Amino acid sequence: MEYDEMPYQEARQRAVRVLEDGYGDAVVLRDEHGYWALYYFYWVQTPPPQARPHWMEGPVAEPSLLRPPYEMKKFLEEAGEFDYLNDVD
Repeated sequence: MEYDEMPYQEARQRAVRVLEDGYGDAVVLRDEHGYWALYYFYWVQTPPPQARPHWMEGPVAEPSLLRPPYEMKKFLEEAGEFDYLNDVD
């Protein structure tokens, strides 16, 4: 399975790190190419188990090079990308 199609629940199970803030979750995975972040923008709510990532970043050599959800969301907005506003309620 490609990372950009990985459901949230599976990503969390494989995670080496999770960055959470009020904008969403960045689930950090590691493979032979480096570190990847899968971004799930659900604000302060936990994404549904079957949710697919809204955005993906990587590979990078160190996990510290991956942006937290707020920084990625700001970057995407400045680049003119669609504003991801999901609500599970």
